[in-house]
Amino acid sequence: MSRIWYAVGMPYWFDGNNLIGQSAAAAAADPRPRREFLAALAAYRRAGGGRLLVFFDGDDPGWSSLPPGVAVRYAAPESADEAIVRRLRETTRPAEITVVTNDLELGARCRRAGASILDWAAFAAKMRFHPPRPGRTRERSEEAVDVEEWMRWFGLDGKER
Repeated sequence: MSRIWYAVGMPYWFDGNNLIGQSAAAAAADPRPRREFLAALAAYRRAGGGRLLVFFDGDDPGWSSLPPGVAVRYAAPESADEAIVRRLRETTRPAEITVVTNDLELGARCRRAGASILDWAAFAAKMRFHPPRPGRTRERSEEAVDVEEWMRWFGLDGKER
């Protein structure tokens, strides 16, 4: 499985609950932030972004339809942090993986395991300014609108909601 993952594109792994600022219990009560987050990542993927894997704390047995192009792993019974670090240690090429998290401790652990780290602001800049795929026009695509809407939803555009 690792060989296929690396051959297809730059892999990004996301510390999901950390990035949406929502605990596993809160996500069970209100799944909208998770869904919005995954939809934004799917839009980035459709616009030519890398391979995307999101780790969430807990589980979500009711979630049946995931957006295309985004893989999701629910970490229960361990934490998403533990699952990310364990998977990094199991992979043969951790240096090819970029972990996106705002958790400084997790970032340090991932760096020690050989991965690159981006905080959310740096990754969001990549989402916002991702060049179009060959053959696409430079006009704003539907995907860019979705990403911008999601960025406003989570307050990442610098404006109050």
